[in-house]
Amino acid sequence: MKHVNRFYLLLVLIVQICFSSCKENEDVPASNDCELLSFSVAGNLNGLEKNLNFTYDGETKTFSSMYLKWIDRDEPEMMIPNFETNGAKVLVNGNEVVSGKTKLSFADDFIMTVVAESGIKNEYKISLNCPQINRELAVLHFKPEVEITSKDDYVDTEIQLYDKTPGSTGEGWWNSDEQGTVEMRGRGNSTWILPKKPFRIKFPKKFSPIGLNHAKEKSWTLLAQDMDKSLIRTHIAFEYSKILYNPSESYHHEKAVLFTPASKYVNVYITGYYTDASTGVRSYKDGEYLGVYQMSDQVEQAPGRIEVEDLEASDGADPTKITGGYVIETDLHEGTHYSALKRIKMSYKYPKDDDCDPAQYEYITKFINEAERVLYSENFKDPVNGWRKYFDEKTLADFIIIKEFVGDLDGYTSTYMYKRRGVDKLFFGPIWDCDKGWDNDKRVPHPEHAPLESLMIYAGFWMPEYVNYDWFQRLWEDETLRQFVADRWASKKAELQAVTEKVLEETPVKMGKAIEANFEVWPFYYQFSDEAKMPAETYTKELERIKELSEKRAALLDKLLK
Repeated sequence: MKHVNRFYLLLVLIVQICFSSCKENEDVPASNDCELLSFSVAGNLNGLEKNLNFTYDGETKTFSSMYLKWIDRDEPEMMIPNFETNGAKVLVNGNEVVSGKTKLSFADDFIMTVVAESGIKNEYKISLNCPQINRELAVLHFKPEVEITSKDDYVDTEIQLYDKTPGSTGEGWWNSDEQGTVEMRGRGNSTWILPKKPFRIKFPKKFSPIGLNHAKEKSWTLLAQDMDKSLIRTHIAFEYSKILYNPSESYHHEKAVLFTPASKYVNVYITGYYTDASTGVRSYKDGEYLGVYQMSDQVEQAPGRIEVEDLEASDGADPTKITGGYVIETDLHEGTHYSALKRIKMSYKYPKDDDCDPAQYEYITKFINEAERVLYSENFKDPVNGWRKYFDEKTLADFIIIKEFVGDLDGYTSTYMYKRRGVDKLFFGPIWDCDKGWDNDKRVPHPEHAPLESLMIYAGFWMPEYVNYDWFQRLWEDETLRQFVADRWASKKAELQAVTEKVLEETPVKMGKAIEANFEVWPFYYQFSDEAKMPAETYTKELERIKELSEKRAALLDKLLK
């Protein structure tokens, strides 16, 4: 009996203890703590040269960091983060993650959810600006065997070119480990001496790089846009070209080549020697970020580009071939041919010097000289036997509209023209190189014609310096051309304005991280060039300035084109 009583007393004691414990737990509510206290990525754990400490912005609840070195490993976007929290657990896409153990993709910004003991949640955005892995733009990493120092001599170069942007198909990728080296050299005139240098790439076979599938050719360009702090002036001009030189309109001459160069933005890295023109310092860059570049066509005679007829030295003076095709550029920098009357300096881009019979250059020179003679004759306005006999009016009008709308002081000094076989006209195009447009040129070549208040035909540079009365000014004396241009402008003005606003609105969204990274390497509020103007105080204000200038320029053209 005593044993039974002892057991009973022990049972009562156990029940009392359990009841007391439960009551204490009822008195302590579950914690509501759910803060992400810190976030970082350890370098040694993730193949990085340094630790990444993320900065917290309380207003946007964002942890952010930037890393601009090349990550040389498979799946560089996959990293293991370290973080501290006072919550019960942390989730990403509904899955629990553990500090120092769980691997996550940093290709896109992601949300980290901290869950408290009570079940309430707190969300934080994690944002890593790493151009190599971010999916905003395609990526090019080039490794020249020696430093690229010349615009004439190519350098054998290994490259990695890929595009992981949403919707990309994997076409146009290039890996030199599998597909072989390419050749690269410098390019440009005034742009080649700038700190951020432009380049030309030549693939070993005809190839269409990522997103540029309208042509398969060996040569492509990388435009640095170092003078244009918006990075998009030439891109906008190309958008104008697509509207005006539009094959689907069936508006132009049936033999017109309505070619607009491609425009694809890429994040570029370099492993190799590079000389900074602003300081003269030569240094070895091991996978360093070189900035945002605009990849585009090489302007040349080729299928999908300026597709005039083939003409080779072996064709000689064959009368069935000698009338075309030809590609000509008025060229202040490197031109070697001159028109007879006004001594306009030109380069014959096609056929090339090393594959041309002398009779062919003699033919096109004679044709240009005759066109110029008629242009400056008394009856040059005659609709049949005047200048229209030798110059195509529709491509000329579209060329004028674009150069005037962007306000390009250099617009008429570098003009591409071409001649088709069997067609006795010079056609104008394509549009190229508008980085000095939108009031980005501090030179005033003719003080009597203020650039922001005048047509570039008068305010811009003439070709060459000693020519004080050039082709475009002479053409503009024809009131019927002025009316033709005014009517074409009126019919396309709304489309041109709409695409301007579209590009200005979309650019900061589509490539915001890349833009930020570019100006981390190349300071935004800085101009090495003694020709280009300083930009607005910030990138956002620079885009606003372009928008305002476009609106003012459109209103001005309404008055001046007639």
